[in-house]
Amino acid sequence: MRKFGGFTLIELLVVIAVIALLLSILMPALNKARGLAMGAACKGNLKNYTFAMAMYLDDNNGNFCSAHTCYFKTTERLPLESGIGGNHLHLRWCNGDIDLKSNPEHGGVLFPYLSDARSFICPAFKRLASQHSSDQFYRAHGATVRNYEPWYNYTMNAYVGSNDAGVRETRVKNITEVKNPASTFSFTEESCFVDTAYNASGLNDTFMVCGNDSMVQGWLSQVGGSPRLVEPGPDGVGQFWDVIAGFHNAPSGDKLAGRGNCAFLDGHVNAHYRKETFFLAWPK
Repeated sequence: MRKFGGFTLIELLVVIAVIALLLSILMPALNKARGLAMGAACKGNLKNYTFAMAMYLDDNNGNFCSAHTCYFKTTERLPLESGIGGNHLHLRWCNGDIDLKSNPEHGGVLFPYLSDARSFICPAFKRLASQHSSDQFYRAHGATVRNYEPWYNYTMNAYVGSNDAGVRETRVKNITEVKNPASTFSFTEESCFVDTAYNASGLNDTFMVCGNDSMVQGWLSQVGGSPRLVEPGPDGVGQFWDVIAGFHNAPSGDKLAGRGNCAFLDGHVNAHYRKETFFLAWPK
């Protein structure tokens, strides 16, 4: 057998085969460890949101800020959003031209309390969103974003701070109106993916809302008035507008069936499934 630097060709092939086998064994464990590390970083990010919300409430007599302006001081089109097609609000999450880390002058009422701008996005989400988004607004007008840069995916619970007339009966305005702060999130993760049996939209704005007042009343009537039983999907009450993200610890090929992290009003952070979205958003 011909020699190559002291090793036979067969020996080299055996070494390569052993390395390939070891990699096939180690890669799932490494990917799992990486996923756990990104999940832990995400929870740390959202812990900052619990502090920010607590400080804001303390400074404002317990009144919540509007979920529509928690990040940005205005819902009007900014100069840097010229040329954005459709509703510019639906593409702010991936418009790098208005990333508040670089443009703090556009920050809304909660922004000063979020001193660590890195906390706006989960590292796992950033990896997923760099590929694509199946949100309807992104599909329609995403190509008009000049500087595509996913920079946030934590959105505020619109039932605890919204000026939208559509949720006037469902929302609360003050922390004293929240029945159980330990089971009501202030911020949660949204996903860039859509499963139309469960959610109409993926991440597209700064606020999380399952549905408007009439939808909520219809859902509650279906389940005998119990918020805990209001779940999205064909086995639940039907389609929500928004659901908690599901890309953490998701089964292979289904990025909505895992869990998303939530920052609760009592200060803790935990991961939950999309089926729990309404109960954990419901403040009453």
